Amino acid sequence: MNLHKTHNSISSFTAKCRLQQSRFRESINEPMGVGPWKTSKNLQISMIKDGEVTGKNFVDRYTFDYAKMRVRKKLKNETIDEYRLFNNLLSSQPMAFNLFCPLRHMLEERMNDAVTLIFSTIFPQFDIAYVTEIELEYLHEDIENYLNDKTAMDAIVRFFDSQNNSCFIAIETKYTDVLGSNSARNKESQKKLIRQLKYFKPEAELALINDEKEISQIYRNFLLSECYRIKENAYECYSLVLSPANHPTTDAEVHSLQDELLPEYQYKIGSITLEQFVETVIEQCPKANVEPFLWFGKRYLENI
Repeated sequence: MNLHKTHNSISSFTAKCRLQQSRFRESINEPMGVGPWKTSKNLQISMIKDGEVTGKNFVDRYTFDYAKMRVRKKLKNETIDEYRLFNNLLSSQPMAFNLFCPLRHMLEERMNDAVTLIFSTIFPQFDIAYVTEIELEYLHEDIENYLNDKTAMDAIVRFFDSQNNSCFIAIETKYTDVLGSNSARNKESQKKLIRQLKYFKPEAELALINDEKEISQIYRNFLLSECYRIKENAYECYSLVLSPANHPTTDAEVHSLQDELLPEYQYKIGSITLEQFVETVIEQCPKANVEPFLWFGKRYLENI
């Protein structure tokens, strides 16, 4: 990968997305807030202020209330940042809430059949017979019993397959984010799992264990989902990256991991565009529940 060219592509793409969120901010008549942190001094076109009061970063009241609950009941090891969640229009974290909370709400309203139809249409290869649960920013409180890593799943979709086996999809949701080369902190837990799984090609496994290859975020996300599969006695799990179609690094990031796996396990990691995901939800969703996804497409995807 040409790093200079990639950096320029990321910068250009991020600028488009930032402008898109600035247009959204103007459309809801919100003034600029400071960013990217609460203590920052500079106004940013993709920040709002007092979002924790107004809820203007969220698609509906249910999603806003869910976000407030997650902040109020923040667990040990969770890394949810309140200011970012409520005020950063560009952040992928509130974006994930805006996409999956309406589906979560449908499950709470006992619309499991409708949600199952949506996900089985999007992912026909996964044998989704019945969706049971959707969780956001999913991380077990006792990370020491898992990989001792604070990386969370942006979304986890639990379902039963046609043989009544418990399965799940672990989803990394990106807007402008890059799954960079920052390495895992607790490498021994990661390396132990790599050896246990026996999913990687011998040369790739050796490189990861000998620190010749970084256990970067996309590897950590994948290993985390496999760790949960083992700990929770799930039959199968899949790791997916969900990002805009024009995101400049997603394909390369996914393929970088996929190519390191033995052929029989490469199906376990993949990607899907936000455009494809949202379009299918709109097509399959009951008309009474479609508005949040129309809003999502207009807010995040219309001009990028």
